[in-house]
Formats: sequence, C-alpha cells, structure tokens
Amino acid sequence: MRLGAPFAIGGLGALTYALRFMPGAPLLERAINVLTGSLVAGFLAPALLAWQQLTAPAYTYGAAFVVGLLGLSLIDALLVGIKDTKFGAIFTDWLSRRRNNGAPPP
Repeated sequence: MRLGAPFAIGGLGALTYALRFMPGAPLLERAINVLTGSLVAGFLAPALLAWQQLTAPAYTYGAAFVVGLLGLSLIDALLVGIKDTKFGAIFTDWLSRRRNNGAPPP
C-alpha cells in the first residue's frame, strides 16, 4: 500500500460529503472540509485497521473512504457539542463545591 493512498481515498469520501450534504456552502468551506476529511482519513483509517489487525489494502481503502465521508459529520457533531456545553457553569459549580467541602451549593 502506498503512503498517500488513504489520504487520496479519504479526500474522495470528503469530497462526496462536501458536494452532496453541504448545499449552498461556500467553496472555501468545502475545500477546507475536503482537506480536513483527507487528513482525518489518512491518519485515522490505518490506525483503526492496525488496531483491529486488518491488513488487506482493500480494507484500508474502504475504511479511508468511509472515514473521509463520515469523519466530517462526527467532527462537526463533536465541535457543536463542545460549543453548546456550558463550561462556565460546570467550572463555577465545581468551585463552589470545593469551597463547601463537597456539599452542593445552596
């Protein structure tokens, strides 16, 4: 298997996602998503397959395409979850518990 193969195949998966599931998105956003999907697939797909001890090149190509296609959706969901989490409230609650020796705030 060539080194760049998962990156190229993952880029095709990300391109498929960008063209099909992002109507109306600016060209720059689509290009960044394709690049990101290619990088995620190129690094993550071989690692996942090595972890599962699958060594056939066909598995690598298929996994790279799927990771490129779905990886953007997963990363987007993760970023939305992080953005929507109220870290200030969590940190304030944690600080008040530390001041009250573990008791919940009044």
